[in-house]
Amino acid sequence: MDRNLNDLGTLNALAGAAVRIFRPLVKILLSHGVSFKTCSDWLRWCYADVAIREFAIPGRKQSKSRVAVLTGLTRPDVDRVLAMPPPHQCAQDERYNRAARVLSAWAYEPDYQDRSGRPLTLPFEAADGAPSFSSLVNRFSGGAPPRAVLDDLAGNQAVAIDAARNVTLQRANYVTADEKFDEHAAVMGDSCGRLLGTIDHNIAGGQHDKLLQLMVYHRAVPAAELPAVRRHLEEQGRGLVGATDRWLHRRFGARSETPASDACTSGLGIYYFEETTAQR
Repeated sequence: MDRNLNDLGTLNALAGAAVRIFRPLVKILLSHGVSFKTCSDWLRWCYADVAIREFAIPGRKQSKSRVAVLTGLTRPDVDRVLAMPPPHQCAQDERYNRAARVLSAWAYEPDYQDRSGRPLTLPFEAADGAPSFSSLVNRFSGGAPPRAVLDDLAGNQAVAIDAARNVTLQRANYVTADEKFDEHAAVMGDSCGRLLGTIDHNIAGGQHDKLLQLMVYHRAVPAAELPAVRRHLEEQGRGLVGATDRWLHRRFGARSETPASDACTSGLGIYYFEETTAQR
């Protein structure tokens, strides 16, 4: 049993909460092709990072051995994790740099240009060492599989593919993929992270230092009434959010002159939910 969870009731309560949190998160991750291994690597990094930032003994520098004891990670795991950049930087940077190298080489390397200096249309594979998309990727991507790079570039609309699997360069720059989803992911991280941060503060803080944390719901709403309930609650929520936004801007404005060391973020989050009995 974990060191600080000798109370079985506490462990069960945390397990129940974790499952409720994990289920929608795992659904989102699986729908975007994120495997358990990848997610576990992210979680391993978070365990080490939080242990270092939040659980040091006052007045003492956090040690790797203590991080290993707190998290259950091995010492080699801690060493490896601490040498890594944050996962949200590493994966995106690697993907961007890989694509940028391939596109740049295609646009400017003589081996992949015609006599006029224009990028060649490349077959996916070619015999006898002739220029091909696969040879381009093998030379310039840093070891990524050509099929994966092609799918990424096609999804980014940087290349076009015809029926014979000939690949044509559309543009030599890589645009951050699916900005709409990136925005949704950022909102998900901000909203869930801030709610859990408030809950953590209220659990750990003193009785007179609680942050606002409210939820209201009714368990016996007829399914046929949900559209009307949704319209009413969304109207109420939007009204409160709008009034809050106006008050904050009247009081503080843009405050662009506020030094970064003194700038804090303060706000209010509201969301609507509905679920069936089976989803509880």
